[in-house]
Amino acid sequence: YTVAGCKRPCARCLSRVPFATLVATVMCCAGVAIFLGAVLRAVASTMRMVEVVFKRPNPYGPAELQAAAIGTAVAMGLLELCLVAVGFLTTGPTRERLGARARVGGRLSCGLLIVLSYLVLLVWLALALLLVTAALSVTLVGGMCNQLKQEYQCLDFRQLDFPVYEANGKPAMQLCDVRRKEFCKDWVEQCGLLLWLAGGAALLALLGLVKHLMCLAANYAHLRDQQKLLDLQLLQDLQDTE
Repeated sequence: YTVAGCKRPCARCLSRVPFATLVATVMCCAGVAIFLGAVLRAVASTMRMVEVVFKRPNPYGPAELQAAAIGTAVAMGLLELCLVAVGFLTTGPTRERLGARARVGGRLSCGLLIVLSYLVLLVWLALALLLVTAALSVTLVGGMCNQLKQEYQCLDFRQLDFPVYEANGKPAMQLCDVRRKEFCKDWVEQCGLLLWLAGGAALLALLGLVKHLMCLAANYAHLRDQQKLLDLQLLQDLQDTE
């Protein structure tokens, strides 16, 4: 085959590819992967800190966290597969071929995915806001840790007006020596970066979902307009036969 001979088949093939949907899928998948990795490490670090510093038993184990992460990944993966499939079926020549036979099903699928994607977007928006709030709180505590220049100084929680209780029920209002080092160096610095990374990943997933909604709305409009054109063509054919 020559290059000139491949122009038309390549152009037809490329016209069937929903590039905007694929870009949105890559954004969502990357955001979800980074989010889950960062959150799992942050939660594991937090649970270890609670056990070591505040002597409180860990209510959840790694199996529960991994199950929650796998469930989230599977749910988002299924949603992305549905979005990509609808994107391919409602793009270019494929839409023209299937529109006359499945335009009602195509519009229904787009409508359902728009509603589902919007609900998932609200969930990710809540997660992003929660993570940003947590990251800001950890950054604030990190600023308190940085103000302690001497090793003998203790971290005082009373200025935060947020009581932290140990396993024996007593409030841990100050952290000194090894407990302060475990809290400030081993947890605050690492967990702060992970929370900011998870918040950025959640925003990336949000942008991907917004782009998916734009693509679904455009495909829904194309299917609706195509149905009107087909109905108009059918009416003209009936008038011509009369």
